[in-house]
Amino acid sequence: MKIKDIIDLPLPGLKESLEYGISEAEYLGKEFIGITLLNGDGIILHVNPYSDEIIEAYLMTIKQNSEKRLIGVFKYEGGNTYFIYEITDLVDYINRLTNERVVYVEVIKDVLEDFLLNAVAR
Repeated sequence: MKIKDIIDLPLPGLKESLEYGISEAEYLGKEFIGITLLNGDGIILHVNPYSDEIIEAYLMTIKQNSEKRLIGVFKYEGGNTYFIYEITDLVDYINRLTNERVVYVEVIKDVLEDFLLNAVAR
């Protein structure tokens, strides 16, 4: 899937966050973009920033969900525990976020980046 396949979906702030995130990921040579939603959940995009390709998408949340495939459990040092699940249909998932908006975007690095690289390599 390409970034252009989701950039115009009806999630407020998505277009701007993707444009900034891909640009920053390309500049830094990173593979993961984190998009934080108003409800506190995050969408993690595993991307190839040089081809604007989305390799995989994940949901990062504090809530357990037995209906989704668990990728891993990440605990920030001295902080919250997050469950990371695979998103199998990103377009459908974003289209169902009717009362949400993007509040923050960042290129994922450091400890979470290392965790994700190990988790997706399995």
